[in-house]
Amino acid sequence: MNSCCFFVLFVLVHVALVIFVYLVYTASSQLGSPGVVYRRLMEVTSKSRTCSDPISHAGQACGPVKGNYNGSYLTMLSPGGLVFGIINIVGNFGTVFVDNGYWVSAIAARPSSTHKGYLLGGLVWFAVPFSLATSLGLGALALDLPISQAEASRGLVPPATATALMGKSGSVLLLTMLFMAVTSAGSSELIAVSSLCTYDIYRTYINPNASGKKILRVSRAVVLGFGCFMGLLAVILNKAGVSLGWMYLAMGVLIGSAVIPIAFMLLWRKANAIGAILGTVIGCVLGITTWLSVTSIEYGRIDLDTTGRNAPMLAGNLVSILTGGAVHAVCSLVWPQNYEWDTTRKITTVEKDRSELPAEEFKEEKLKRAKAWIVRWGVAFTLVIVVLWPLLSLPAKEFNLGYFTFWAVIAIAWGTIGSAVIIALPLIESWGTIRNVCLGMFTNDRLMEKLEEIDTKLQTIILTIPEAEKMYVLEKDKATAKRRETEHEA
Repeated sequence: MNSCCFFVLFVLVHVALVIFVYLVYTASSQLGSPGVVYRRLMEVTSKSRTCSDPISHAGQACGPVKGNYNGSYLTMLSPGGLVFGIINIVGNFGTVFVDNGYWVSAIAARPSSTHKGYLLGGLVWFAVPFSLATSLGLGALALDLPISQAEASRGLVPPATATALMGKSGSVLLLTMLFMAVTSAGSSELIAVSSLCTYDIYRTYINPNASGKKILRVSRAVVLGFGCFMGLLAVILNKAGVSLGWMYLAMGVLIGSAVIPIAFMLLWRKANAIGAILGTVIGCVLGITTWLSVTSIEYGRIDLDTTGRNAPMLAGNLVSILTGGAVHAVCSLVWPQNYEWDTTRKITTVEKDRSELPAEEFKEEKLKRAKAWIVRWGVAFTLVIVVLWPLLSLPAKEFNLGYFTFWAVIAIAWGTIGSAVIIALPLIESWGTIRNVCLGMFTNDRLMEKLEEIDTKLQTIILTIPEAEKMYVLEKDKATAKRRETEHEA
């Protein structure tokens, strides 16, 4: 049921994504082609008017981008873009490594296919920021929409573009897309926090002998409590004026210090547990200190506006992630823990259920091949997307029409193929189950024949062995009593 719900959410998000991408570059009467978008972006760049409403920082022109090559939006020669890219990488490392939701999903997945699933999922996910930014983001600039800095920080650029191109239907479509994304992320975080509190805190330190029913009660209480906390925190941050953009940039400062220690704990036998804790705490404290210090030195005041600018955010993010890793590395070299990985096989389970996975899934040779595969392809894709792609775009300086058209085609293709994959693959993998369910719903003849055959066999056994009927009635009464007792305890 949960998998079905997540699948529906993914389908709706990616259908909306494809609609917006094709709307901007093929179907819109206001834009409708890469050529029109390109010409409009060049017109916006050429405007030299100065204003204070759309851009909050005084002295920055509405048209050309300060620091970019020729003030263009269509260039990789952008110091601000480079700084944002570094901050983005640090922050997103943190959101993946420190988010228990990713670990829960990895543990629940089949060991032999987890590595391929995560890499494929990452490529499909990249279509969302890349294709959506290339369509709705550049669309807002091409239409020269009067969006203020505060509105942009709150994430209102996509709805502004959607409304300008489609009217109310665009707003509804984007709201649906956003609602589905938030629902998916929110439910995932609820399960992640519940698992963390229930198994890693409650069962480990408070009640090691807790039964499955007790753990279920604690899990439900955590889901309810954390759900209320998330809603309350969102209201508080919104009232305090903390925007989505500010929070996105700051998350690397707050959680980036745990990235390298977590990686060491997974990949390095000498990794020290105390060193990981010290590295995380010290890195976070020094990152926040550096962030606020640079803000005070550069701008003379500390508030939401100044702390959200590039220089303080860059300094805080880098100090946080690098210090955390350095402290943990030093502690591990001086006091190596020499962890024995075999102890992970002794982790106790709540209920002794037989695993549905075959023993072959856990063979060491198979897992080593999976590790080699993900290292090889993970490093390759990282080099291509993060390093080679931007570097190969530098010689173009300011993109011409042909290069921009090529860029737009890649965005359209990536969004389309990624959406097709995320929609089609689950259906293909589950086709056998779907077919059986449909056959059971509309053609029950075969099922009824099987049931009649089983009933005939049981009747034959009961008639042949008189004691069998008494044993059947006795076991049935026991099962009924046990079920009632379970319902009463719940």
